[in-house]
Amino acid sequence: MKSIIPSILFILLTSFPGRLSGQDIRLITCIDSALANKGNIQAVRIDNEIARLETSAASQKYLPDLSLSYNYRYNPIIPTQIIPLGQFSQIPTDEKRPIKFGTDWQQNAGLTLYQPIIDFSIKSRVAESRINEKLRNTDAAAAERDLKLEVIKSFTDIWLREEQLRSATLDTLRTSRTKELFMLKSQEGKVLKTDVNRAILNHNNSLSEYVAVSSALTREKIYMSFLTGISLDSLLVGRFDFSPFSDDGLQVSNTDPLLDSVPSVKSLMLRAELLGQQQKSERNKHAPAIGFEGFLGANQYTDVFNPFLSDSWYGISYLGLSLRLQIISGSSTKNSVSRLKLEEKGIISQLGDEINNVSNKSLLLMEEIRQAEYQVGLFRQNATLYEENLSLNQDRFDKGQINAYDLITDEIDFQKEMTRLNEKRAELVYKQIELINNTGALSSFIDSMR
Repeated sequence: MKSIIPSILFILLTSFPGRLSGQDIRLITCIDSALANKGNIQAVRIDNEIARLETSAASQKYLPDLSLSYNYRYNPIIPTQIIPLGQFSQIPTDEKRPIKFGTDWQQNAGLTLYQPIIDFSIKSRVAESRINEKLRNTDAAAAERDLKLEVIKSFTDIWLREEQLRSATLDTLRTSRTKELFMLKSQEGKVLKTDVNRAILNHNNSLSEYVAVSSALTREKIYMSFLTGISLDSLLVGRFDFSPFSDDGLQVSNTDPLLDSVPSVKSLMLRAELLGQQQKSERNKHAPAIGFEGFLGANQYTDVFNPFLSDSWYGISYLGLSLRLQIISGSSTKNSVSRLKLEEKGIISQLGDEINNVSNKSLLLMEEIRQAEYQVGLFRQNATLYEENLSLNQDRFDKGQINAYDLITDEIDFQKEMTRLNEKRAELVYKQIELINNTGALSSFIDSMR
């Protein structure tokens, strides 16, 4: 019996590294850490902030525009005007005389105010900016969703590996006991050498499976560390909180797609809305714009260079309404609108297909989940029966009622059934995650864990 002790100690010391010490590691903690540490998410959020500032800048076009102007110039040639003398004399005459108006030096300065009152082009640009901001928000949400989904899958892989490790540990301990028992029975002549060899082979296979699963678990934790920025040491010694998982995987509360929450659908909807708004913007290029204008300033006229000469400044100001109406532009509005209509039609067609794809995929996933749940139930029942038979046959073997070959066969059958059960559980969970994501319920699923 001494040879069994090292194997048992090895198993107990290396099994379930997440259970030895350290703090609890929750799925929501891993997700939050990933969002806080991943550079691509930070870049997307910066792009999001830029979109918000662009919307704010477009909205500020409604604010008054106040500008300061100043001009100082020298007139080498004084401008000449032709004056009809008959306008300034009581004697009718057609005579005209050239007269120079102005001075050698002239300067003017003033403030100009413009306040838009009605401007459809500004309204269109603001609407476009807001839709673009929503579109970038959707892209950002999609990037965050992909990262969240990857963390959930990694966390699920760790859960499944620990479940497999638990089974592998029990298998290794059980096959070790069987091996030791057969070696003792062989010395008594009650077990054939071939049976001992089969027991050793089965134990070695169990050890190999244990090592493989343990290594896979470590690799999954390394990947989780990469995703989240959590130190690998913390993941290796921490206790993972698998409360979101049950024997039947994850709890899926919603199976109907929330189309507004499905990123692919929402993105297409916003793109169609943007193209519709761009059509309005093209048409509004020719819409009248009405605004309030005002000017307050002064002009100076001097015969010498002296910008500070007194009594040479003359005030000027005006208040009024301005109307701007574009009659002809270099581009064809009609062609631009037609092109945008065709693009919008194409996007709407894609949107219809995407909605159908999401709905059909949800139906398929629900059916696959039902089948997987049914099979998990069967495999679990089978595993229980195999385990019960194995326990009964161990007693029968001790009493000499069955041979060693039958006992080894029962042991192998139980191991195979546990492998099938764990594989089917993995399939079930992955399908559940896919359904949660497909229905747009990922955010609410994550929020439920807070």
